[in-house]
Amino acid sequence: MLVSATGGLAVSGYILALILTPTESALEVLSQLLTKGFPATFPFLVLFSSLLFLSTVLASVVGVIYFLVLPEMKTYYAPGNGNGRENTAMVLKTLKPEERSIVNVLDAHGGTYLQKYITREAGLSRLKTHRVVAALSERGIVQVEKRGNTNQVRLAKWFHDSMHQP
Repeated sequence: MLVSATGGLAVSGYILALILTPTESALEVLSQLLTKGFPATFPFLVLFSSLLFLSTVLASVVGVIYFLVLPEMKTYYAPGNGNGRENTAMVLKTLKPEERSIVNVLDAHGGTYLQKYITREAGLSRLKTHRVVAALSERGIVQVEKRGNTNQVRLAKWFHDSMHQP
């Protein structure tokens, strides 16, 4: 893709150089472009737009590569792909201290516990516990169910199971 875009840009520059120097033959213009670069009569706007076009193409290529590679990374680290213990260890390394304390409280109680008790045992405020649980829920580490005035927080099955693998 990058090669074809660069080729198209080169052909466009060549055609523009032919238009701007109609007295010279096409081969003379080509040899001048290859040896001396663009002629001095070549407008700055054309050079600038060519550079802008090339940088846009390069950014597009990087974006396409990113979106083609990212799904593979997601499936590589996805739960249930066979190396759950390694995934859990990686997730545990990325947890903040408050998140780790909540996960430890949940693990100590079999993976499920009421949020009001988590608040007490983790030594966090109700608001801080709520925010941390919400962040863990967004990341798929816990699941939250409403239970009266509080929430029942449960470690995700993939996470809990892989924590207790031999």
